[in-house]
Amino acid sequence: MNVRLKQLRKALNFTQQEFADRLKIKRNTVATYETGKSNPSDAAVSLICREFNVNEEWLRTGAGEMFKAAPSSVLDALAEQYGLTNAAYVMVEKFVNLKPEAQETIFNYVREVAAAFQSGEISPTAPAAMDMNLENLTIDQKVELYRQELEREEKAAEKSEVS
Repeated sequence: MNVRLKQLRKALNFTQQEFADRLKIKRNTVATYETGKSNPSDAAVSLICREFNVNEEWLRTGAGEMFKAAPSSVLDALAEQYGLTNAAYVMVEKFVNLKPEAQETIFNYVREVAAAFQSGEISPTAPAAMDMNLENLTIDQKVELYRQELEREEKAAEKSEVS
């Protein structure tokens, strides 16, 4: 495995330090793996495979291709199965390529927005209403917008009284 680890690092065009930094391990650890003085644990092998999209079979035995099939081939299948638009395809592709911490940040943001909708802090129709030119609205639409604004103000006032 030591030869394949070095081969992988070179294929990625990384120094031992850069490779170690990506894995959040010490450079010396990478050196001991590459010289065969120690073998990476199963957890380390999994981390290497996940971080660099490496085929675990290849890393352990040398069989098969160095890298797993590109995520785009899996995404292509998903896009076909679910009829994804190009925008949806790109969004999914960018998301799955984010580090787990960045994905969690997005989840937290979505949770905050959902909570704001649920609490009545914002209205699903408010952004569309703001973009509308009021002159082009019917009297009924204007009344509805005014009613929604009053409801938001009442909820905000109730919240501030409770706090």
